[in-house]
Amino acid sequence: MTGLFSHPSAAPDVPGARPDLRVAVSVPTPADHAWAGLTEHLHLWWPAGELSRWGDDSFFDLEDNALVETSAQDDENVWGEVIGGRPGEWLELRWKHAGSTSTTVVRLEVTGGQDGTTLRLTHTGWTTADPQAIYDFYQEFWPEALARYQRFMGGS
Repeated sequence: MTGLFSHPSAAPDVPGARPDLRVAVSVPTPADHAWAGLTEHLHLWWPAGELSRWGDDSFFDLEDNALVETSAQDDENVWGEVIGGRPGEWLELRWKHAGSTSTTVVRLEVTGGQDGTTLRLTHTGWTTADPQAIYDFYQEFWPEALARYQRFMGGS
């Protein structure tokens, strides 16, 4: 009968963990078009002015199982390596960010039908080893990036 009147133990803390970053947007297109806009036309909506190694003249594309930025001089920087996915449904990237030795995971999921589609992004794996400024940056960046995607796909 030990613990009969005691409070339940608190859930164990995960040392150094930070909350996942989550963003979702809806677009007025069928899922297959939403997927194409996300993966095949990334260069048309990616906010290179906000996240880029070389600035607005960079070209972003999913190639060779990676999200690659290419400079005007054809230099390349890999932002994320594809670690899983199911075409048309979800994509998972091992994300690399400058200023941190750790890697996180970005998962993108497309769900919907003929009338509209939702794109959900989850950026997970954050620890306190990651500088707070990087975490804060992505907390602001992902909503803006997905808002640009949404506008590109005809949403508001």
